[in-house]
Amino acid sequence: MKKSKVIYAFLMVCLFFVCGCASLISRMVTSRGNVRIPQIVAHLQPVLQDNKIFVSGKIVVKNPTESDLELKQVYLTIEDEEKKVISRSVLKWQVHTVKSQQELSSPVEISLNLSVLNKKYVNVSLKTEFSYKRLGLRIPIEDKVAVLHLDALRDSIRRPLAVSVFTRFYPDLRGNVVIKYVLGITNPVSIDLLLEDGIIQIYPRAKDKSVKSFLSPTLFKAGQETQIEGVINFKKKVGARLVSEFVKGKPVKIQVSGKLSLPGTEIFMPFKVESVQELDLSLFRISKK
Repeated sequence: MKKSKVIYAFLMVCLFFVCGCASLISRMVTSRGNVRIPQIVAHLQPVLQDNKIFVSGKIVVKNPTESDLELKQVYLTIEDEEKKVISRSVLKWQVHTVKSQQELSSPVEISLNLSVLNKKYVNVSLKTEFSYKRLGLRIPIEDKVAVLHLDALRDSIRRPLAVSVFTRFYPDLRGNVVIKYVLGITNPVSIDLLLEDGIIQIYPRAKDKSVKSFLSPTLFKAGQETQIEGVINFKKKVGARLVSEFVKGKPVKIQVSGKLSLPGTEIFMPFKVESVQELDLSLFRISKK
């Protein structure tokens, strides 16, 4: 008998709590405008500048409810396609309350290393918590708000360099034939580029032979012109025929080639420039027989 009374009392207590909770849930669900998830929109754009990737823009929080929202700290996390964390930051808000039917935005300015360009894309995730003042209700939010594809940034690097070539053909103090060259190369992009495996070749009218020189690795500063100077010495094995072709003063073909790389990344681009010009023979004296 006592056991049946205990069971009955337990069931009545459970019924009370179930009815109470159900009533509360019913009020929360049916009272539209009170409990709705705020909308979070990310307007983000990656750009190349000062040898870094800057993710800039803003995060906008829209409050669609009839209640003011108290906004806690917002944490941004940037991960690569393998979910490896690249960067973490905390957004700064001028105020921490989102008024009813209004929105609040916070600027975003995150710098990343150029090595991120080795990735196909990065994910931007947000973590925060909202409090509904009227209901005393807290809602944690953690979600991916943006996917930034990096193809456009890599393509923007592949722009032609402006190259000017100056050459002079003359004998040195030992009587050897020398071609002095000056290359002026302007880097139009906003990041530094490194020239590797560079070669300059000069062809006479007869294209079967040429003289060439290897260029030292050279860093082209963003938006600046870099000059490369050097000389090409004619070795004895080149032969009198090739020398005579140059001495005739006819236009020659000059080719500069190599490999451009982005320091800190695995990005390489072939580099090749050709021009046709006359050699400056002002210092070359041809002996008359």
